[in-house]
Amino acid sequence: MFIKVLQEALEGARSVEGVEAELIPLLEYKFGPCISCYDCIRMPEHRCTLQDDMGRRGEGKLWKKVEGINGFIFAAPVHFWMADAATHLFIERLYPFLWSGELKGIPVANITVASNQGMQIIADTMLCQLAFTLVMRY
Repeated sequence: MFIKVLQEALEGARSVEGVEAELIPLLEYKFGPCISCYDCIRMPEHRCTLQDDMGRRGEGKLWKKVEGINGFIFAAPVHFWMADAATHLFIERLYPFLWSGELKGIPVANITVASNQGMQIIADTMLCQLAFTLVMRY
């Protein structure tokens, strides 16, 4: 369900002159959790050194998608009162951008879909907190 809502949001964004929007399905990429090596803090270019799609010193396929981006719409199903693990993992791996400042102030919105009981409110709050931590504009 969240994919349908996201597709509508992307179409709305694309309807604005000059706006490009791309769906990036996280499950099509290979990346794991941050291992707290802090290489991204020590290196002047602030790139992740892990050998996966969010690393390779800025050469990972998913990393390349993020570089130069000027906004996010995070879309996630709600599992256990929070955004799914893939979304959380992806945002965690944005940590090097905190140090480079490349995502500072960019707008971010989110779409969460829960089956019942309003759990999307809790997931939305979590995503807002993560965006705030990365100095994004929620």
